[in-house]
Amino acid sequence: MIIGDINMKKVTPRIHHYELDRYFHCFGSTAQFKNTELYHLIKNLVSGVIPSQKDKFDTRWFCFYLPVKRSGRDICIPMSVVKYKNIFSIFLFEVGYFEVRQGKEVISPFYKKVVKEAMRFLSLIKQTKGKIARKLVPYDYRVGKIKGRYIMEKIVSQKEKKSILSQYARHITKQRRAEKGCSLNEYLDTAAICYRAAYPSKIEGKTSLDMYNRFADGRHGGMLDIKNKNSKKEFMQWYNGSRWLGSHPFEIVFSWHEHGIHLYPPSEHNEWRYGLRVTNYAYAKAFIKMVKALVEDNIPFTARELERVLDYLTGETYFSVNKYDKLTFNYIPSREYKEKYFKYIEWEELEIPRFVAHSIY
Repeated sequence: MIIGDINMKKVTPRIHHYELDRYFHCFGSTAQFKNTELYHLIKNLVSGVIPSQKDKFDTRWFCFYLPVKRSGRDICIPMSVVKYKNIFSIFLFEVGYFEVRQGKEVISPFYKKVVKEAMRFLSLIKQTKGKIARKLVPYDYRVGKIKGRYIMEKIVSQKEKKSILSQYARHITKQRRAEKGCSLNEYLDTAAICYRAAYPSKIEGKTSLDMYNRFADGRHGGMLDIKNKNSKKEFMQWYNGSRWLGSHPFEIVFSWHEHGIHLYPPSEHNEWRYGLRVTNYAYAKAFIKMVKALVEDNIPFTARELERVLDYLTGETYFSVNKYDKLTFNYIPSREYKEKYFKYIEWEELEIPRFVAHSIY
C-alpha cells in the first residue's frame, strides 16, 4: 500500500502493543524518571516541531505519534508532550504517561525507545504531509462526538418534548409564590410528590419522611432535627444558618456518581419557588416525571435544566467518543460498530506536526 512516496511496509514498528501495558502506568499513577539521556531525547524530539499551545506556565505538543505493531498490523498511537519548568511529560493516548527530569537514575531502555520511534516516525509524517499518520491511527485511538439518538435504546419524541415544555411554560407564567418559605413538613410533602411520580412501586405505604429517608443522600445537616416541623419560621432559621453547609439535605435522590436530583426549598435566593435540579442524567426520566407531577399539583417551582434534559432524552445531546466526559461512547473497531455507528460519528481532525524552518526531520 502506497501513501505519498512512502511504502507502508517501511514503517516497520519496533514496538509491540503488548509492551505498552507492561511499561506504561495507567492514568492516575505517574511514573517519574530522573534521567538526563531520556530528557535530552525528548528535547530533541520537540525541537523541530512548532508547539500546539504555549503560555507562561507550559508548552504543549499534541502532534506526535508512536508506531506500534498490534495484532499483526502497523498502527500509530497519538502521543503528546508537555514541558513544565524543567520537566517533560509524555502522554500516550489511552495508554498512560510518564514524567522526566534530568538525573542519573537508571531506567529501562524501553522509554528511550518510545521517544526514538516517535522521532523516526516524524520523518515519515513530514515526507507524506501527514497522510501516513491519518492512515495508521485506528479509530479506537481517535476522538469525536455522536448524537445520543444513534446510540440510545429509547428516546423521547419531539412531540412529547414540545408538550412538556409548553405545560411548564404555562405553569411558570401563572404560578404563585411561597413568599414565607415552607415548613419541614411542607418540604417533605413536596418531595413526596416527586417520589410518588418517579418511584410509585417503591413508596407504597410510606410517609413523606419515610420516602425521604429511603431515597435522599442522608446527610441532612440537621434539617430533620427541626423541632416544630410545621413552622416555616424554624425551617427558615435553620436554612439561613450554617449547620447544613457541606451536607446534602436537598439531594432528594442520591447518586454515587456526581449528584442525583435536588429539590431546593423556596427562599429569596430562588424567588420563593422550589428549585428542581438533576446532575446525573441517569435520573433524567425520573426528573421529567417529577416536573410533570409538580406542574399538576400546582407547586411553585423552577426547573432551569428542563430543556437541556429533554434534549438529552430526545437524543439531541452529543456524547464524546473515546474521551472521558459526562456522556461517553467508546468506539470499538469492529464490523458491528462500523455498520451501526461509524457514519454518525463526527471525528475530530488529527493534529499533524508543523515543522520549524531547517528542521532536522
